[in-house]
Amino acid sequence: MIQSDNFRTFKNAERELQELFKTLDIEQISREMNTCRIHWSITERAPWAGGYWERLVKSIKAPLRKVLGRTTLDFDELRTVLCEIEAQVNSRPLTFVGDDAADGEALTPFHFLTGRGHQALPERKVDLRTNESRESQEPDLRKRWAYQQSVLAHFWKRWRQEYIVTLSSRKKWLNSRPEPQIGDIVLISEDNVPRGRWPMGRIVRKCPGNDSVTRTVQLKTVKGLITRPLARLHLLEAAYRGDSGDGLPSMGAAGCSGQSG
Repeated sequence: MIQSDNFRTFKNAERELQELFKTLDIEQISREMNTCRIHWSITERAPWAGGYWERLVKSIKAPLRKVLGRTTLDFDELRTVLCEIEAQVNSRPLTFVGDDAADGEALTPFHFLTGRGHQALPERKVDLRTNESRESQEPDLRKRWAYQQSVLAHFWKRWRQEYIVTLSSRKKWLNSRPEPQIGDIVLISEDNVPRGRWPMGRIVRKCPGNDSVTRTVQLKTVKGLITRPLARLHLLEAAYRGDSGDGLPSMGAAGCSGQSG
């Protein structure tokens, strides 16, 4: 199942695919490619429909345009960058796998696609000024590889900011409660986060100020208890699919003002 808007290219692609399936043996295709007939669901002249994936696509396109600028990538380079971007998007956390934030494993789209989390290769920095690089017979390959890594690093920084903004805007639109609830699972906005890493935690204590307004909370993370301001915390996507009974989304049980177990 492919879902998209009614852009002319998508409609032409659907037409070509349907014509292709008319002339080929479906069973043979299924055996050789382990696939089946593609059904393309096109929303006619309703750009507001499918807002979820439209926002996600927008959050990817804007940073990618800013990072690439007028730079030209060949087909293989662009495909490599897009595959890495796909991995970053599908490794974003939806919620925890278990009930304890200290477990550390986040449930991501990768778990639904492959049955396990994203297994990323360790990042490696290449110094193009080293003798090894100058004397190598493949200096251009090293430079292009280093450039791809630079593109991905800049994209990660920009896309992460765009994605966090979408979480914050949805929270303001859907959630009018003045304070967070103990038990909520949140994404922690930290500076200089390595590519593909998403610090998360569960709120275990509120820290109200002298005016009884909570602006800081204590979080349970894989590294222990930490304290962060609310401005750096963002509800995960899964929080907006729940219902706390009064129409307000919440990831965990609320009602206690102290530390939870």
